[in-house]
Amino acid sequence: MSFLQQSLLWGLLAAAIPIVVHLLNRRRHRTVKWAAMEFLLKATRESRGKKKLKHLIILACRALAILALIFAISRPLIGGFFGWGAPRVENVVLILDRSASMEQQVSATNTASSAAKSKRATAIASIRNSLEELGNPRLTLIDSASGKAQSIPSPDALAEISSTAATDTHASIPSLITAAIDFITGSSSESTEIWIASDLQKTDWAPDQGSWDSIRTGITDLAQKTTIRILSLTSPPANNTSIRVLSSRRSGEQILLDLELTRADEQYSSTSIPITYSINGTRSSENITLSGQSYQFQKRLPISDTHGSGHGFISIPSDTNPRDNASFFAYGEDTPTTTYLVSEGGESARWLNLAAAPPGFGNNQCIEITPESAHNISWSTTALIIWQAPLPDEIIGQELSRYLQSGGAAIFLPPHSSSEATYLGVQWGELTKSARDQFFIIDDWNQTEGPLKNGIEGTPIPVSKLKAIKRRSILSETTVLASWKDNSPFLIRSIIGEGTAIFLATLPEYSWSNLADADVLLPTIQRMISLGDTRFGSAYSEATGRINGLNRNQETLTRLDSYSQSSTSNAPYESGVWQLGERTIATNRPTAEDQWQIITPSQLDTLLEGTSYKLFEDKGKSDALAREIWHVFLIAMLVFLITEAILCLQPKTHKP
Repeated sequence: MSFLQQSLLWGLLAAAIPIVVHLLNRRRHRTVKWAAMEFLLKATRESRGKKKLKHLIILACRALAILALIFAISRPLIGGFFGWGAPRVENVVLILDRSASMEQQVSATNTASSAAKSKRATAIASIRNSLEELGNPRLTLIDSASGKAQSIPSPDALAEISSTAATDTHASIPSLITAAIDFITGSSSESTEIWIASDLQKTDWAPDQGSWDSIRTGITDLAQKTTIRILSLTSPPANNTSIRVLSSRRSGEQILLDLELTRADEQYSSTSIPITYSINGTRSSENITLSGQSYQFQKRLPISDTHGSGHGFISIPSDTNPRDNASFFAYGEDTPTTTYLVSEGGESARWLNLAAAPPGFGNNQCIEITPESAHNISWSTTALIIWQAPLPDEIIGQELSRYLQSGGAAIFLPPHSSSEATYLGVQWGELTKSARDQFFIIDDWNQTEGPLKNGIEGTPIPVSKLKAIKRRSILSETTVLASWKDNSPFLIRSIIGEGTAIFLATLPEYSWSNLADADVLLPTIQRMISLGDTRFGSAYSEATGRINGLNRNQETLTRLDSYSQSSTSNAPYESGVWQLGERTIATNRPTAEDQWQIITPSQLDTLLEGTSYKLFEDKGKSDALAREIWHVFLIAMLVFLITEAILCLQPKTHKP
């Protein structure tokens, strides 16, 4: 290449370099410009997103503030008894269980002190606080003792009136709910709720009672939808021992008492319990060792006035339930115990007569008559009828049934000859004999109830010693209390009204059996005499709460025992010994109040199926069962409004 050509080439390259540099610079400036524009667009988009989010938050705060104001105006309730947001209550019908079991004390867990109060008092305090929180709606009380509805002017009066005081009575919840339904039906159609304060004791609720179908129907048929709210106080009894007089009978110059001690503790360690006996003002005491859950024993107390009537009580020291620490009794003149023996005669009559009035039982007498003379029986003064003959005909059978229904007792033994007569659904069957050198023996008998039960201290009757070579079958579907080894019945029982009749399958004749040995016959007959004799002693005893039914002539009721004092208004519902006109009556808490089984939630669901009910379990805190939370919503509304105001503030701008 020539010099000229080389010079031209270098000249072109020199000229091209600035052009290339310029082009590269333009490209770079264009890239920077596009980057800056993209950044500005992105920043603008982010600014718009933040503003949009800010506006949404402001709108949400305004909406929540309005919603909180609405909730505050509606004054909602909160609490386990009501649930959140329950409607306002205008009328409350309160069913208060004030039976003896409601006096079981529970610990106060909401205070620093160790004070304790009864379930009844806890329920009253909780309900009073709840009514005040609800603005004091109209309140109607139906207490378990009187069963009557009464208007309560103020919740503060609940703890002061006698209709909420402690009693020794039994509560029938089905009857109380029925009374509440009747009251609501006859009152105004405004919104009403039924509140029930109860310890859910099974005997009080009676889940097997047939009236629950009509109760459910009555609740659902009310003009206004009625909610049932149940305040449950089911804490188990602890450190509680009860005493009860099972029976009392006069024997000459003594009173024979059958007593029972029962405790609710889960740990049955051996404990010595001091017992006080009081009879006609004379007191004595002794210590009884209780090693199990219950203990039955007998006590004989001497009578100072052998020709008159008297009364007394048995007591133990106070514990967590003071209502079951005493039991009362009363007695009248010592009258002979009469037994009528209707017999075919022969060997059986001699042994039966001897068992009914044995030597040493000078107060017992047995009158033997033939079946044809049965119309001469003095039914009103007889403790026991022994019938060893063909079953009675229709006329005598009606008299005998009326005697049993009034509380009498009867023993039927098989006749020598066959008979097709039937009485109380029972008929004597065919006569059977055992194989040679073999006997009919008893394989099983009830040792807890009936005339063959164990003694008061657990001593069994030697029923296994009984052997028979003759017997009659008993054709019946009633309760079997003892059976032969081949499962055919030896002793059956039929309950007629307040009375009891038993049937034995063999005779006290040695050609039939060794029943005449008295191992079985004597205790059986004597126990049946005592059972029939209680209808005369029952004139001196009654369950607490029923004395008003006896006072038809508005007689003055005066307490005779010295165990405690009673207020006039609450006296008919407290246990004690009372003078009612010319009668002396001992009242005691019903036996059901010593049975501590609790109804289960599933049983409660079944009883109130189809109704609107809610269950709240009180732990003994006495707090209100519901609280108004409108002030919480007002505070929330203010928080939302302040947040909105802060977000609406404009940021400060700085000049460049």
